Amino acid sequence: MKRSVKKASNRVVNPQPYIGYQWGEPPNGESSFLVNRVGEELEITAAMPEYLSDDRPCDFVRKYEIARKNRSIGKQRTGKDSPHIRFANADSDDALIDFVRGFGPVVSKNWKMLPFDPRIRPEGAAESEVQMLMRAQQNLQELRIEQRIYKAALGLVVELVKRPAEYDFTSAKQWMVEIALNIQDWPRQWNREKKERGQNPLWRVRGDAMRRIAAVARSGPDLLLPPQVDARIVICELVNVFPLLAFPNPPEMHSYFLFGIRPLLYSVLRWEFLQSRDVSVCAKTQCRAFFEVERTGQRFCDEVCSRQHRQREYWKDHGKTARKKRLAAPIKHPNL
Repeated sequence: MKRSVKKASNRVVNPQPYIGYQWGEPPNGESSFLVNRVGEELEITAAMPEYLSDDRPCDFVRKYEIARKNRSIGKQRTGKDSPHIRFANADSDDALIDFVRGFGPVVSKNWKMLPFDPRIRPEGAAESEVQMLMRAQQNLQELRIEQRIYKAALGLVVELVKRPAEYDFTSAKQWMVEIALNIQDWPRQWNREKKERGQNPLWRVRGDAMRRIAAVARSGPDLLLPPQVDARIVICELVNVFPLLAFPNPPEMHSYFLFGIRPLLYSVLRWEFLQSRDVSVCAKTQCRAFFEVERTGQRFCDEVCSRQHRQREYWKDHGKTARKKRLAAPIKHPNL
């Protein structure tokens, strides 16, 4: 593998580091991480973050904040740009790999620093200018499952934003069942990460929390409590697996999501839950993608879905009449 090097002209000496929430930095001036698919495994190669520049293309939280800012200033067609929306909508392997290429693994099987090899260092490059590379392995099936969990969790948040009369109890229960079934592997992943780290991971899975989610997912309507309470319980138990923590320095903060950015995903979900963002689901039946509402009354995620829906509705209302007119019209024979 070619060792990546930063040019001296691009390095900025600044006593105040640009702290960010990135799993890594793109190697050798690339715009994203290097991802190599081998069967059902993804090998992700990146440079260790150095926090020397304010340009952080793979900073998950910063991309989230930029998407929020674009909405606030009225920038159009940005409703699906936020990274948590992208992950929830990533229903294909290509979309998932593209997400990993942009932000790093969600939950990796292992992590390691790549050995420094002076033989592949470009001639004339100072040792201090060489990026330290790291590599993580992400299983695709685990990634698919994490996407389904997160999609279901965001679906619950969307239901909780609705007025009480509009809350869809059936849909909410379906989301809860999806979550309860797919988080069963989290304890095994915690033990795997503990073995790789040699110490307990900072995120924690409690058996009573998993049992509570499963019980709530199976339960019917409560006679006394509002139906939204069950959804709130599930969301709270999920986000509490990945606690908000304060760190004295960047390396310790980076260590929290060294084995995947899942803690960052659920930090954003916590914000969405507590601040009641305007997230909705596309009204087009064949789409149903999540999007952030850009204007009052918006029902579709983009102009394409809106136009296709209008065309379908027009044909449904006027198609029968148009067909009758076409069939009743006399057939014109060409002059012989």
